[in-house]
Amino acid sequence: MPMSSTSLRVFEPRYKQMMDDCILSGEPFGYISQDPGKEDIGGWSQPASYGVMAHIEDYEESGSNILISVSSGLRFRVKEVIRPILDNDIAGMHFPTVDELMDRAGGDGSGKLYVSCDAEVIERIVHNHDQDDYLSFVDYVSPLENLIRVSSMYRGQLLDYDLYSTTEDCDDQERFLWEVSTSLSGSVWIQQQMLAAVTTTDLMQICVEAANDIMAALSDE
Repeated sequence: MPMSSTSLRVFEPRYKQMMDDCILSGEPFGYISQDPGKEDIGGWSQPASYGVMAHIEDYEESGSNILISVSSGLRFRVKEVIRPILDNDIAGMHFPTVDELMDRAGGDGSGKLYVSCDAEVIERIVHNHDQDDYLSFVDYVSPLENLIRVSSMYRGQLLDYDLYSTTEDCDDQERFLWEVSTSLSGSVWIQQQMLAAVTTTDLMQICVEAANDIMAALSDE
């Protein structure tokens, strides 16, 4: 989700090529879920409709891996998927090098091993809530506070829940909404609804519905 950070370990050739491209150009890459409702194309999973722009903050090589720290920015909507130059026929965990795969592809070297797309960048979500709306939202999801805290810790982030639950700062409130969204997005379908939200009240309502489902499931157990 927007306004978050994480660390990634990159080892597949397609992602190594993508990281090299982004590092050399200083451009972000798209962080997006696969769409379980779409059939693979050439062995490649197809992306969902909405993702976030991920900016590389730091990176280092560790053996055959690249370790990167990223922060997420604006959202984007996929308009058209651009197919990689090779079908995905790699099995297991033994990967050829990027150069080997590019040689196999032939051509002029302009194609890419990774899935890319023509995308539309979505502006930051519109803040149309007031302080009472925010406090009511925080109160409603409070039974899931431990889940939200643990979810943040699992992603390597320490969430100051007490600060964010009472803040009057608009940026902090938005950051908390996206943190809650991440914690409650139990499916790609829910996640996509959240990323498509236009206003903060829309996002709150989607979170409330997701929280209802989780609390109902916990009650049944």
